[in-house]
Amino acid sequence: MGWRDGCAPRPAVAEGAEPVAFDFAGADAVGGRLDGLRLAVDGNLDARAGATPRLVDWAGAHRLRYDDHRSTQEGVLSGAGIDLELSRLRAAWDDAADAQVQANRRAAEAAPTAPPSSGPNRPI
Repeated sequence: MGWRDGCAPRPAVAEGAEPVAFDFAGADAVGGRLDGLRLAVDGNLDARAGATPRLVDWAGAHRLRYDDHRSTQEGVLSGAGIDLELSRLRAAWDDAADAQVQANRRAAEAAPTAPPSSGPNRPI
């Protein structure tokens, strides 16, 4: 499953239409990286949840530093907000795709109609 599943397809820029100010290729690259990061974080958290501690009864200053450090890492991993950022990126993608469709439609409506071709009933 890719990050853009469910997003509108990227529309081509029609002849005479202005391209929207949105970097589709850049958004696709960022979305792919965020999605990969989300999968890595989820895998890390799943592995930690099922981990069995090897040393459970050690104490001291080193143990306190270790516990503080690990809790900081877990807080960052679980609070990263990657899903929210992916949702925002999907919404921006869809908005830009819709804007390009509208720009294409306006360009098509504003295009002059071609004169009738010369034929047997057309005066010369």
